[in-house]
Amino acid sequence: MDEYSRLSRNASLGVHGYALVFSVASRRSFDIIGQVNESLLNMLGDAPDVPRVLVGCMKDLTDQRQVSHMDAQKLADSLGIPYVECSSKTGENVADVFHTLIKEIEKDDGLLADAGNEGCDIL
Repeated sequence: MDEYSRLSRNASLGVHGYALVFSVASRRSFDIIGQVNESLLNMLGDAPDVPRVLVGCMKDLTDQRQVSHMDAQKLADSLGIPYVECSSKTGENVADVFHTLIKEIEKDDGLLADAGNEGCDIL
């Protein structure tokens, strides 16, 4: 079995949202995101509104970059989900990943009824 076919419904009990993570320094990791997303949606019953965020990690590896920001944004747009790039090494945008995912979860739960509601904070 390959790594993305191991998703099971039992593993997602109590899960409210998903981060689809790839390395901007690895084209291979980016290329399998579509398959991972499809497996996730199939496992969850093909619900297109599953809260998800596409995450390009290792943003700090600019000289090793294999996936352009534009390619990743196009994929996110085609999936109908937000895209965030981050670097755990520098800490850049790491909190944004979680804030974005929480906003997607709140939107799915109907908790963001108006644009002025920012939801909860992660400190």
